[in-house]
Amino acid sequence: MEVLSSEALDMDQSIDILLANACQGDDNLRSIAEGKLKQLHDLDLSNFLLGLSSQLSREETPEESSILAGIILKNSLDSGEPALDDLGSRKWLSLDPSIQSQIKENLLLTLESNCDSRRRSSKIIAKVIAWVACIEIPRNQWEELIGKLVGNMSMPSSSLKQATLEVLEYVFEEIPYVLKEDQVDVVLASVINEVKMEEGGEPSSQVRLAALKALLNILKFIELAKLEEESGSSSIVAAVCDGASRSKETKIKEAAFECLVVVASRYHTKLLPHMEIIVSLTVEALKVKEDEESLRVQCIELWNTICRKEINCREEEEEEEEGGGGGDSIFIGHLCSFVQPLLEAYLEKEKNLEKEKKEQEVISMSVEEEGEEEGDDNLEDMDISVSAEQEGVNLDDIWEQVEDESVQDIFMTCLGLATRTMKDKVVPLVMKFVHENINGPSRMMAIYPLGFILEGPSVNQLAPVVPLLVRMMEDPQEGEGVRGRAAWILGRVFELVGANRIIKNEVVDFPRIMTLLIKMSKDVPQVSIEVYGAIYFIARGYREDAKSTSKSSELTPFVKPLIDALLSASELVKETPFRIPPCASTYKALSEIVRVSNIEELEISDALIGLMSQIFRRLSTVVKGHGEAMSSDERKNCGLLEVLHCGLLELSMKQLGRSNFEVEAAFTLRDSASCLLLLLCRVLTSDNPTARDRVALAIGALAHAIGCHFGQHMPILLQYFNVKRLSPVYIGVMCSICHILGKEEEVVPSWDHIMEVLYKGIQELSLQPSILSSFGEIAVAIGDKFEKYVPPVLEKLREAEAAHLKLGDEDHGSKVRESIFKAYHGMMEGINDPKCGMKVGMALYEFIEDDQSNTKRRDTSVAMAGVDALSLLPMRVGAWSERLIVLMKEGFISRQ
Repeated sequence: MEVLSSEALDMDQSIDILLANACQGDDNLRSIAEGKLKQLHDLDLSNFLLGLSSQLSREETPEESSILAGIILKNSLDSGEPALDDLGSRKWLSLDPSIQSQIKENLLLTLESNCDSRRRSSKIIAKVIAWVACIEIPRNQWEELIGKLVGNMSMPSSSLKQATLEVLEYVFEEIPYVLKEDQVDVVLASVINEVKMEEGGEPSSQVRLAALKALLNILKFIELAKLEEESGSSSIVAAVCDGASRSKETKIKEAAFECLVVVASRYHTKLLPHMEIIVSLTVEALKVKEDEESLRVQCIELWNTICRKEINCREEEEEEEEGGGGGDSIFIGHLCSFVQPLLEAYLEKEKNLEKEKKEQEVISMSVEEEGEEEGDDNLEDMDISVSAEQEGVNLDDIWEQVEDESVQDIFMTCLGLATRTMKDKVVPLVMKFVHENINGPSRMMAIYPLGFILEGPSVNQLAPVVPLLVRMMEDPQEGEGVRGRAAWILGRVFELVGANRIIKNEVVDFPRIMTLLIKMSKDVPQVSIEVYGAIYFIARGYREDAKSTSKSSELTPFVKPLIDALLSASELVKETPFRIPPCASTYKALSEIVRVSNIEELEISDALIGLMSQIFRRLSTVVKGHGEAMSSDERKNCGLLEVLHCGLLELSMKQLGRSNFEVEAAFTLRDSASCLLLLLCRVLTSDNPTARDRVALAIGALAHAIGCHFGQHMPILLQYFNVKRLSPVYIGVMCSICHILGKEEEVVPSWDHIMEVLYKGIQELSLQPSILSSFGEIAVAIGDKFEKYVPPVLEKLREAEAAHLKLGDEDHGSKVRESIFKAYHGMMEGINDPKCGMKVGMALYEFIEDDQSNTKRRDTSVAMAGVDALSLLPMRVGAWSERLIVLMKEGFISRQ
């Protein structure tokens, strides 16, 4: 082993020895060599870089040394960090021109190497050449490079062509826009020629792959006009397809699909003349082995791109025709040829994943039996192998790491895009696939595509899907996995097609569906959760119908059975009500049923009253748990139950409040308001802020439902209205209650308490905007009764203005200023007393002057609030003036 002596050696010899030593396994020797290389870099950069390039150009330089020399040379000039690019450029430009020329000459000589062992370093060398080109070509230097590279393409050496193409790949990745058009044309022609070149052995395959990678970067930047030219696009696409079809190499086919994706993304119709061969390549790509998945991914991406472009074109046509049909896609026939292989590839992939999953379960059981220590060693080995592969991440790695759901997503996303493009034409193809596989062991996988063909086809085409799913859900022989998936797809049908649309089809038996869903709400969780989702989407389909109180829907007869079934499914466990997280999907379905129900129908009204009674009972159970010792999970579940129950109560009270007061529902709600409010107020003491906000909204709904009768219950609410429990939502609800009660004499004492709490709460920064704007809301609500609060409120507004200026937080300051303007707007609107009103008007004027002089930042929302307040001022001043004149006249007359 040769070690650097203490004698002076020339730079080239020193680098030769140091590179060899830096590649050794001896840590000490390697560390010394690396330090010496760093010294040479710092002492004489020009000769150091020249020496590195000389090492690269020599055939006899060992491969490891060549790779290291290339890396050091590249890193000496290119840090890889955009922020330091200028530093690297300055380093290169500071070199003597003669040194630059020698380095460039040496780099180009490396391309001519015929040594197969040098291929690992060729990409690094290509990057170095491209990096130097990135510096010089924009400065009109090294103009002969492109000509030299194109000239290399006419040489017989495959290794020279491959190395040259790698340089072109990186050049077009970094600086394509500074090349002249004629240079690009010559390069493009040369690259296409290599893509089309007859297969002549392994070197030819490597050249073709390098040519396709270079072409990919060229296609990303060339003018769209070149693709629009029939000859240009046809030549490019034909060459790519021809090169892919002639080769058996997976990487070549993958690179070809990448090129086609770029063409499709820019001018997809240019693929039409070549679709027959593209379909053929697609069928082949979809059948690849498990270790070649990246080809399949790239193939699917091509069809995704074609479909997206077609969808955009159809949408533009429909807009131009003002909602008229955009016509069928010109790719319909080719998509029909693609869908079947896509589905078959999906099913095969799913089967393999299922098989691997079972094998993994067996292996896991074996590992557990072998003991923890050996298992840990195996895991360590696995981590090492994975981390070693991470250095060159590609689609293979991604596919190996994805879960089953992600694999499904790749295929089904493509099917969904194809469906939106093909519309009705896709349904028979998918139904054929389903029927061919529905009776086999893979029937759960076979029906999955049905959930992704629901956007595009007509209702009549999709209607037969519903009875098929219903039969599978009804079959007692089906496993829970199949039943659950069928229920999920049924929910997707109701979500994307619309329940109120599809049930009108003659093949859809709505009563049968509802009876089945009610029954299956008690199924195992894997099934019942999907059933709740289907119920939710059925109800959501009737939102428009719910706007008409005179119209009864097909859902009405099933409202009470559905409520009973969902209540039963979500019943709390008596002994441990908080141990298991609540099933939020049942409450979501219940909420939607309540939202779309016609409250004017007696049976619906009774059902909602019964629902409220049950939820009241459950919420009482939850509230009792406030004082009990709980685990963190139980406390979290308790808070979620509070949110769900209060949300359902809020909706129910809103619905019952919409009914006429003569209806029994309104009286029932009014009579139970006191008990209900007491329970809701106890939730205001919850540790969960979301629950406190939700219960505040429920209290607001109760106030709206019973109107002015809520005044007699205000003493209860005021006990729980304090600074500790304030939130923007709670403040907003209290403002709404003020509007409801208005000027009722019995609640006048309440205003003092409310205002006192707001005065104290304004010290909290997060509450300031809400409280400031609430002053205006309350002023509008209670009118003249607000006049006594004007002096302290004006003082609070001035204090808030001064505080935000001192704080210096611009975002918070903008919110405060906007809220102050809203407060002035509300006070001017609500106050009728001239003297009091004039004070508010003057205070507003002073605030505007101060705001203009002290605030540099101008926000649109603040400006709009200011304009609203200022625009109201003249009208209110006029009204106050008229009122003042009347009062003066009355006073003059009374003195006569």
